[in-house]
Amino acid sequence: MIQERNTKNNLYKTKVLRFGFFITASLAFISCQDKVLSARQIVEKSIEAHGGMDTWKNVKQLSFDKETALFFEDGSVEVKTDQFQLFRFQPVLFGKIEWESDANDIVITYDNEKIYKAINDSIITSSDELERAKNSFFAAQYVIVQPFALLDKDVELTLKGQIEIENKKVYEISVKYPSDTEASNKWSYFFDTESFEIIANKVELSDHTSWVEKFNL
Repeated sequence: MIQERNTKNNLYKTKVLRFGFFITASLAFISCQDKVLSARQIVEKSIEAHGGMDTWKNVKQLSFDKETALFFEDGSVEVKTDQFQLFRFQPVLFGKIEWESDANDIVITYDNEKIYKAINDSIITSSDELERAKNSFFAAQYVIVQPFALLDKDVELTLKGQIEIENKKVYEISVKYPSDTEASNKWSYFFDTESFEIIANKVELSDHTSWVEKFNL
């Protein structure tokens, strides 16, 4: 009787050990899955979280209000701008950015592959002004087509790791383009580790750093 009881106890212990090994192996497998996510896979998951590539390709127009603030080093606001932006993607790209500055109404328009700028309905003809207007328009357009355009050909994605933004764990991914030089703007995107939605993006320029953060209103 004693021998039989011991055998049963041994079998019971063996089952417990096997169950414990299964839990350990499962946790190790999950941990490995987290580690093997590449920058491209994170972006692909983000695209699905934002509606999917097919849905994006069918978007004809976007319009919204955008608030931009430039801060001093102490955190106080230096300049604040409220803009209305409109982008029409089909059948060809058309866009308009409108805002007020120093009591002047400013409008930048991109139409038929040409850029236009007007201040208080007066057309600007300066080539330097128009070049800056063009850069401003395409910088704004660049931001709104993400994360979808991050999978374009020749875009180099690098996973920098995980950080926390306002108590949220996020993946940080840096973006590099074929034409980039040491002086080029340096872009980074931040993706929620659970939902894979874009939480924020950052661009480091020669004289300042811009931070664009997503808010749910």
